[in-house]
Amino acid sequence: MKSQNPSRLLSLFAAALVVTGLLTPATGFARSRSTTVHGVRGGTYQRQVNRTPGNFSQTTSVTNAAGQTASRSLSAQADRASGSLTTSASTTLADGRTASRSFDSHKTDNGRTTTATAVGPNGKTASYNSTSTKTDTGYTRQATATGPNGATGSKQVTVSTQDGVTTRTVIKASTPPQS
Repeated sequence: MKSQNPSRLLSLFAAALVVTGLLTPATGFARSRSTTVHGVRGGTYQRQVNRTPGNFSQTTSVTNAAGQTASRSLSAQADRASGSLTTSASTTLADGRTASRSFDSHKTDNGRTTTATAVGPNGKTASYNSTSTKTDTGYTRQATATGPNGATGSKQVTVSTQDGVTTRTVIKASTPPQS
């Protein structure tokens, strides 16, 4: 009986693993990880991460030696087929105050819409809205942002190409913070 070369067997095994990996459905690539670290001064750090195709979530908490805990949770969902991305996050500080943010961007039939909101631990809110629209000769984009103190800014961009010449027009406007 002829003996097999160990490197040949290893190569065949590696090739089988690669083929199996390519044939495994995308849900087979789901991963999860949990981490806990205890500090020398009595604090604790914990993190849980979950990933599946198109989804991500993470929860983190930190507790100090006095028992005060701060935490943060975030999630993200992406769908390449529909061209959408949605994220959200929330934070709780050790003193109990909270902050959050959200982001949502979706492809439309003729462009894209995007919205974002952030609420700080002081309760003030900032927001952003944008709409992009394809035109026959280019595109237009209208964006508006409002800051936590009421200041606003807007920008309209129009880009068009005719007879090989590209024209870009930008109109900006802003208002000062509210008293």
